[in-house]
Amino acid sequence: MDEGLEIFPSLIKPKDKLLICNAINSDLCGELKDIQEGSAQVIFTASSIMLSDGEKSIHMGFVFNSASYAALCAINKRNSIIIASDIKFLAPVELGHEILFKAVALQNGFKKCEVKVEGFLLDIKIFEGMFYIAIFDKKLFKLKLMEDKDERK
Repeated sequence: MDEGLEIFPSLIKPKDKLLICNAINSDLCGELKDIQEGSAQVIFTASSIMLSDGEKSIHMGFVFNSASYAALCAINKRNSIIIASDIKFLAPVELGHEILFKAVALQNGFKKCEVKVEGFLLDIKIFEGMFYIAIFDKKLFKLKLMEDKDERK
C-alpha cells in the first residue's frame, strides 16, 4: 500500500478495498458505504430508470441487485459468484426511497459462504435474505472456455 495513504486513511474509499465488483454501476446497484472483513453496507437510491409502472413503484429486481452486491462485498474475494439465495421483499420500494443494505457473513469458509443481508428504509426492515456464495480458485467462465477449446482440437 502507498505510504501516503497509510498516513491519511480517510483518503481510502470503501470501493478502493474491493477485490470483486470493481466495474459495477453504482447508479443501478447502490454505493458501497462501508466494508470490513465479513461485512459491508450499501446505500441504494431508487431512481426513475427503475420504475416498473406509471406510478412510483420500483422494479424489485433492482433491490435484489443491490442486496446481492452487498453480499458479494461482505465476502470480497475474487472469483466469487452467488449460487443461491433465499429472499423476502417485506415492503414495496418507491421512487426516491433510500435503502441501507447491511450484509454480514455468517459462514465464511474457504469455498462456500453464507451472507445475511437486511435492507432498511429509515428504521423499517423492507428486505431480508440469505445469499450463498461459492469461491473458485480461477475465473469460472475462463476455465469453461479453455476446456471447450481443448475439446474441439
